[in-house]
Amino acid sequence: MKKLIYLIFFLSSISTFSFSKEIVILSDKPGEGLEIQNHFKVHVNYRGTLEDGTEFDSSFKRNKPFNFQIGLRQVIEGWEQGILGMKVGGKRTISIPPELAYGSTGAGELIPPNATLIFEIEILNATPPKYKNLYSKEIKQKLKNGLLLIDIRTKDEINKTGKIEESIHLRAFDIKGNFNPNFIKSYKSIAGKDDHVAFISNKGEISSILANGFVEQLGYKNIYTLVGGIQQWIYEGREVTK
Repeated sequence: MKKLIYLIFFLSSISTFSFSKEIVILSDKPGEGLEIQNHFKVHVNYRGTLEDGTEFDSSFKRNKPFNFQIGLRQVIEGWEQGILGMKVGGKRTISIPPELAYGSTGAGELIPPNATLIFEIEILNATPPKYKNLYSKEIKQKLKNGLLLIDIRTKDEINKTGKIEESIHLRAFDIKGNFNPNFIKSYKSIAGKDDHVAFISNKGEISSILANGFVEQLGYKNIYTLVGGIQQWIYEGREVTK
């Protein structure tokens, strides 16, 4: 029950996740390992300073690397943006504007209001997410193997583009981005105990977040997200039904 409550709470707020400004990469030493993508779990060392060089935090000094998962708001937004695309073994120094850090409130006595933060980040290790990517060209074969397609968009979104004929519409969010509290119950009534399911959203971003929640919080093992969503499907010239 706690896991389900956490999932609903998290999904209810994802629509507000946005970047009003961008980070600046000050230096970049490419790594040679896995490239960090959304929902990767990462193991990092870091050092944080203000623009004047005042250090406010350092995992190097503590000799204790930091672990978190990209895309779950476990870190400030500037980190989410700045780490994507790095590779294991890489080192990057980024400048994060206050809008993507602690804003006008700051953080305790160490970080003043409206502070631009400088972070030196080293990627020690990374683990890909446990949900699976599904590409448009794979769907026909996957359907033969029993895959269930669930289109999680609103009716208005589906009316604009149409949907994949074999997909079942089960709205996950309303037009304001609020999570549908009946989604989990409806999902179980459709899929039962079978978790061989692929979620479809507009561009694939929301479906990947939902898939990650199902795997990480609810314990499902065979959950897919359609890469690029319905827009990629249409871009490739594949048929939709209205």
